[in-house]
Amino acid sequence: MKLFLKWIFLSLVLSEPCLSFAYASPEIKLCYEDVTVFPWIIGDTGGLVISELHMVEKRLNIKFNLIRLPWKRCQTEAQAGNFDGIIAASYTQDREEWGIYPTQNDLTIERDYRLHTDAFYVYIRKDSSIKWVNKQLINLKEQPVGVQLGYSVGKDLEKAGYSIHASLTTAYDILKEMDFNTLKVAVLQNYESTKTLNEHPKLKQNIIRLKEPYKVADQYLLFTKDFYGKNKDLSKSIWRTIPKARNSREYLKAQKSLMALLDN
Repeated sequence: MKLFLKWIFLSLVLSEPCLSFAYASPEIKLCYEDVTVFPWIIGDTGGLVISELHMVEKRLNIKFNLIRLPWKRCQTEAQAGNFDGIIAASYTQDREEWGIYPTQNDLTIERDYRLHTDAFYVYIRKDSSIKWVNKQLINLKEQPVGVQLGYSVGKDLEKAGYSIHASLTTAYDILKEMDFNTLKVAVLQNYESTKTLNEHPKLKQNIIRLKEPYKVADQYLLFTKDFYGKNKDLSKSIWRTIPKARNSREYLKAQKSLMALLDN
């Protein structure tokens, strides 16, 4: 997807929190998943990651065209060249085949340029003997592990030798399967699953989260190789601006307010 950019340097003031650019450009087309992932994606237009990207837009005087699709489809459509990037992608080798993560000197991923960090935990039924000990699932036997469709943690589990159940898209649907005793165990994102259990006492009565996380995942704005190749300076400016947005008073205030909803 061709994106022709004309960058004109306007000002550089060391005391200012960001750089200001002006250029002629179409919108940058980004895809993100069409289910709630609290607190990052909430409803059709809300959530911390969406607010964060709007802050980046304002600071750089650019425009993102944000489109919601099922997460797996976001990835296949971006890989096919129908999007310039995807929002909130943790690292996988598969995604690196067609996408570019923010890096230091084009070598190692620059963690400071992440959109946010979340953790994946093991959830089990209270009547289950399954345990997560020393990075191993104990007493799993032949039971599949529930994961959301298209999530990288599913690949992690398969590489570790576990079978997965990955046909559902929301944490709520997977937790319901556990409540029905169709699934015995799942690996789900922490905040969204915690909020879901708090909102559904029946689920919370039957399901518990094990203490140690299965995985802690930084999540990034992943550009396609085609977009990055044609817009390297712009891509880097966007990545450099993300931590400024993430550490802003506006963002931190919103984050504190949303996280308070988990104190239940």
